[in-house]
Amino acid sequence: MDEYFVGHKAYKIDSKGRISIPANMRASLGQEFIASRGFGKCLALYPMEEWNEFMNKIRTTVNQKKRKQLEFFFSANAEKMSLDGQGRLYLNEELRRQVELMDENEAEVFGNNKRIEIWNCDLFNEQLNSIDEQEVEDILDEYGL
Repeated sequence: MDEYFVGHKAYKIDSKGRISIPANMRASLGQEFIASRGFGKCLALYPMEEWNEFMNKIRTTVNQKKRKQLEFFFSANAEKMSLDGQGRLYLNEELRRQVELMDENEAEVFGNNKRIEIWNCDLFNEQLNSIDEQEVEDILDEYGL
């Protein structure tokens, strides 16, 4: 059975640019994983198997012009990473700049299905609060969920 990442919580970014990944997410993330730009100015952490599956889906289902654009966006902004011995992720200045975390001392760690996302707290809350419950209900009805 597949395991999904769920929940969110704000975590401190220390003076060296490190952020803790929750213990309950670390095992599923794996020893090495891919960090890439996510949707909506966040950093997405993909377990290796999920990253490979995601890139393969792009390669096999998207037409060539759009595929090149997606591959460029995700691969150019991707990096193989691992956590340190205390379960922390080092966010270098470039990564922090890309996802609006340069001058922030905390970030939202969000378990989003098959990936973990790291967000600027204000942007995360803005996104979360913009969701219309009626629209969610309508989508669930549309797909019979």
